[in-house]
Amino acid sequence: MADRNQTERLGVNAVEAIFLQMGWIFREQTVSDYGIDAHAEPREEGAPTGQLIALQIKTGESYFRKRGNNFVFYGERKHLDYWRRHVLPVFIILHNPATGQTVWQRVEPDLVKERGEGRWSIEIPTDQVLNDAAGDYLRRGISSDPRSVRRVRMLLDLPLMREIMEKQEEDSVFLTVDEWVNKTLNFRKSALFYGDPHGEAVYEFDRWVPFSNLGHFMNESFPWLDFEYAEPIDEGSIEVEGHILEVKVNSLGRAFLEVEEYMENGSVPLDVERWYDRSSDSYAEDDRD
Repeated sequence: MADRNQTERLGVNAVEAIFLQMGWIFREQTVSDYGIDAHAEPREEGAPTGQLIALQIKTGESYFRKRGNNFVFYGERKHLDYWRRHVLPVFIILHNPATGQTVWQRVEPDLVKERGEGRWSIEIPTDQVLNDAAGDYLRRGISSDPRSVRRVRMLLDLPLMREIMEKQEEDSVFLTVDEWVNKTLNFRKSALFYGDPHGEAVYEFDRWVPFSNLGHFMNESFPWLDFEYAEPIDEGSIEVEGHILEVKVNSLGRAFLEVEEYMENGSVPLDVERWYDRSSDSYAEDDRD
C-alpha cells in the first residue's frame, strides 16, 4: 500500500509540475471526489480565468499498454458514468515515472469503447503528450460565461459545503485569509479550521487573485459562506495582513444544498389527509331514511 501511494504521489507531483510550467493553476482535490484527482485552471495575464478541467491521474508502467500505435486505458463503469455527468470536461492523464512520459486524453463518448461486464476502454495517442503545446486544446470547450463559471464553482464546492454544514452544528468553523497589501494578486493563501483557527488546517486553498477588499474576495471565492471577524487583523509583517474569520454556510449555500438534494434524490412523497368542506353546497348529504 505504501509503495502504491508513493507511486501515485509521484504522478500527481509530475502532472502538477507540468501544469505550473504551462502557467496554469493546479489544485489537488483535498475533499474526496469520486474518480477526480485534481482540477486545473488556465491563467490570463497572470490572473485565474475561472475555466476549469477535471483530471484523473494514473501512474505506473502498467498503464502504458499499447493497442497498435496508441496506449489503451481500461476503466470501470462507475467512473465512466460519473465522468459523463460531471460539470467539467474530464481528462485522463497517464504518467510513467520510469520514463517521465505523460500523456492525456479527454473522456468523450465517441472515444469510449464499451467492453461488457462494466468495463470500457479508451485509446490515448502516444504523441498526445502533456506539455505547453497541449494547453490550447485543453482549454477548448470550457464554458467561460459568468453564469456557467458560477454554477461550476458552486458544484465543485458542494462536498465542502456539506462538510461545513455538518461541522458548524457542533463546532466553530474558521477561515484564515492572507492579504498581500502591496501585490497585484493580493489575496493568496487561505485555510479552513475546525474549532481553533491557530490549530492544524483542515484544508488549504492556494489561489492568488486580485480583489479590492475582503468582501469582494469572499463574494467571489466563497459566496455560500457568511463571515465575521473572529480576531483583529494580524499585521504581523509589513506586506501581509492576516484575516481570521468565523464562517457559516449562509442562505445561498443552504438553498443550493436543498436543490442538489432534490436533484440527486428527488422529492419525498408526503401523506396528505384529504380535506372536504362538508358544509358547502357542493357536498351532497345522503338524506335517505
